Formats: sequence, structure tokens, C-alpha cells
Amino acid sequence: MFRNRLPALAIVLALLVSVLVGSSAEAAAKKNVLLPKLPAMVGTGEVVKVTAGKWSPTAKLSYQWLLDGRPIKGATKTSYTVPVTAINKMLSIVETAKFSDGKSMYANSLSRKVGQLVITGTATIAFKDAQKSALVFTSPNSTNPAVVKKISWFAGESFVEGESTAELAVDKRFESLNVYASATYSLTGYLPITLSSNSVGFNAPGVTANTLIWSDEFDDELGSSPNSTDWHDVTGNGRNFNDPNTPVATGWGNLERQYYLPGAAVVAQSNTATDGKALKFTATNQSTNPHAQGPFDCWYSYNWKGERYNPRKNCEWVSGKITTEDKIGFLYGRLEARIKTTGTAGTWSAFWMLGQDYQRVGWPACGEIDIHEGNGAIPKTNWGTIHGYNYWPGGQVNKQTSILEDWHVYALDWKPNYIAFSVDGEIYKTITHTDLKTAPWNLDLTKNAWEFNKPQFAILNLAIGGKIIGNNNLPVRVSDINTDTKTMEVDYIRYSSLDGYGTIIRY
Repeated sequence: MFRNRLPALAIVLALLVSVLVGSSAEAAAKKNVLLPKLPAMVGTGEVVKVTAGKWSPTAKLSYQWLLDGRPIKGATKTSYTVPVTAINKMLSIVETAKFSDGKSMYANSLSRKVGQLVITGTATIAFKDAQKSALVFTSPNSTNPAVVKKISWFAGESFVEGESTAELAVDKRFESLNVYASATYSLTGYLPITLSSNSVGFNAPGVTANTLIWSDEFDDELGSSPNSTDWHDVTGNGRNFNDPNTPVATGWGNLERQYYLPGAAVVAQSNTATDGKALKFTATNQSTNPHAQGPFDCWYSYNWKGERYNPRKNCEWVSGKITTEDKIGFLYGRLEARIKTTGTAGTWSAFWMLGQDYQRVGWPACGEIDIHEGNGAIPKTNWGTIHGYNYWPGGQVNKQTSILEDWHVYALDWKPNYIAFSVDGEIYKTITHTDLKTAPWNLDLTKNAWEFNKPQFAILNLAIGGKIIGNNNLPVRVSDINTDTKTMEVDYIRYSSLDGYGTIIRY
């Protein structure tokens, strides 16, 4: 009996093993061959489609989209329109494979950060040639032709205005500074991404004795205009040249009340000047001393619609302004002028500078350095100020008596990332690029900050009125500005090297 039962038991065991092995083999055959796949870049507003995974054996597929690992309600199709709210979140998709036997398996795609641009490669700069005449920036391009790449250059931590190509000419403006470049990539629906290069450092000039580089002593023939090789007279009322009737371009940006004319600044006798002569600026009131070429229009000659007032409103003053723009540029060093001014409330004498790139990048991107500003209503004070994007640090000198009516030497000491103002050799205000990173400015220097490591041109002018001088604002009202003739005399202007810095550029 026992022997007869063994074959039957062996058959049962063999059948059981066969079933188990068959089930295991069937389970092993069900597998994901390729994961479902999303595009390499996913942006908001885009319709994102999944590339289906591969399964063995084939199966019926269904989907569920996820944001940060959580199912998105109703998002169960092969495509999904990414909302703006998904920016910076992780998008993925779960693919369900249902086999013919009713069993299911799951596979999750790799996640993509919404709005993340993918740029492959690195950014570098290197000298163009053995003469080190220029720096060349090399940066990768996106595989997506719609991606916009913007190149920026930086020197001494600050953005370099107007330089946006892959090549940067090397000159003395970079002395003592480290230079690098960056490429910023942008595309609608994505957060911008920036790749920065290595930096290249430039040495400071060798320290030498300070020497005079250029000067104008204003000692030409009496009645003559400034040397036309170095200076040009400014004409006009500060309006936009392309739209002379617009009321928006208001008096050189300051609501000033004068019209500038050539011949308002001439060499004149001045017994207290160092050589008996000075360049004399004269501002005359047009109601008491009208100019033969007048009348002239100012910003207040038109209403807000650009219509001329009736009866006509004319410029109240004619005065003078000269600049070295497009003739001489100054880069670092020491620039000084000996000046005195007459005139009461409303008189605004000025010795200042603008970046040589003013016509290209505009104000304040060009940077403004005010070496001397005088206010006839506050004659005991001188101001020195710099102006850039959203900052205007400066200082002032206060005297017991009028600072305007006496001769004083107003000077700028200028080096990379450094500016100092002085009166009669005494520095009263020092400003560095680091000051802009602290209160009250708290600026990011890579976003249009220190605008003064580049050439500037010099300006001398005598304005009347304006926002800070007297235009229905403190300290005086327009009605307080009397009609007396107002003058500014400039004994000389001189430019010298400073600790090895100082370059004059002829255009």
C-alpha cells in the first residue's frame, strides 16, 4: 500500500512545483523596460506631453500627473498645461500599466523643476591676443533657439554699462580692478539662469609724482570764447531734441529757467584771478536785458498738452554752459577749478561731470559727478555729490561767510572705486563703491550701481532756478528770484595725475 501511494504524491508535488514556477515566470515577465519621460525643460504656460514608457508584455497605460509628489486633481491625460503657480515646483508623472490578466504595475518619471532652464557647458574669459588688447567671453548656447542670451561685463564688482558683446576692449579704466563676464539666459515661462566666468585682474599703475596733464587758464584775448579744440558752447532749453514742444523734457531735468546761448561765457578781465583774466559766465534777465536773438522758449512756455501759452511765456533768463563732451574725456586723476560767483537767490553755479557714454546709455547710467554746486540763497555752503541709479551720496562744506563770493578751488580726487571732494585742498567727503552696499543705499553693485570707472567729460555752467534752487520749492520761490545780472568766474581748470592714475582722451 505505501509503495503504491508514492507515485501519486510525487505527481501532486510535481504539479504544485510546476504551478509555482509558472506563476513566478509569469510575474518576472511583467516589467517596465523604459520609464515614462518628460521634456528636459518644462515652463509655465506650456503643454507638456509625456513620452510613454515601455512594458513587457504590452499593457494598457493610464496616467496621473504630480506636483512636488502630490497628485494633481483631474490631471490624468498624456498632456498637461503647466500653470504659473507651478513655477519652481517638481513636476512628474506616474504611468500605470494594466496587463491582460488584470494585474497592474506602476512607473514614475524623473521629476523636472518647472521654470528651470537647462544650459550645458561653462563660461570663460581669456585675452584675445598676446597684446592683451581685449577680453573674449565664451559661453554655451541653449539647444532651444527661443532662449535669449544676454552678455554682461563687470569690473570691480560693478556692472559695466553699455558692454553687451562677447568682446571687451581692455583699457586703463580697469586698472586695479577684477573683470569677469556673465551670460544670462531667459525664456518666457522660465526663471532666468546666469553663468559667470572666471575673473581676470589688472594691476594698478606704478605710483609716480603727480603731474599736470592738461589745463585751461582762460587767458586768451579778452571777449573770446573758450578754446573750441577743448570746449563747445551748449545751446537750448534742455528739451528733447526730437520733440521740441514736449512739456516732459523740463529744463535740463531740473525745471531750470534759463536758455543757454553761445557767447554767454567769455574771457574777461578779473583783477583777483591768478593771471588777471577769467572765463566769465553771465546770466541776464530777459525782461530787463533782452537778448537780440530772443525771445526764447523754455519748458514753461507750453502747457501740459504741448500748446503754447497765449499770451506767450518766454524764457526768463539767458546764460552760458560749456562742456568738453566729444572733445576731451577724463579717466581718474585730479580735476580742479578755481571759481567764484555773484548773484542772489536762484543762482546755481556748477562745475561737474557726466560719463562720456551719456548719449548712448543716458542718465543716470552714464554717472554724474558734481564737484561744485552753489546756491545763491545759501551762499555759505558748497555741495559735492555723485549720482547713479537710485543713489546720490555726497557731502557739503559750510563756512561762516559766503563761500560763493570768494575764490575757492573745488577739486575731485578720483581713482577706481574711489571719489573724494575737496575745497582749497581740504577733503570733506570720500565715497567708495563699498559705501553703496550699506545703508541707506543697500545696493547690489551688479545691477547698475557704481557708474564711475569710465571716462567722463567736464561741464561748467551758470543756471537759474530749478528744483533744488528755487522753482516754487524751498529754499526760494520763483518770485523770490530778482532780476539782477548773475555771474560765475572760472580762473582756471586743471587736470593732473593722482598716484599714477589719470588719462586724458581726445575724441
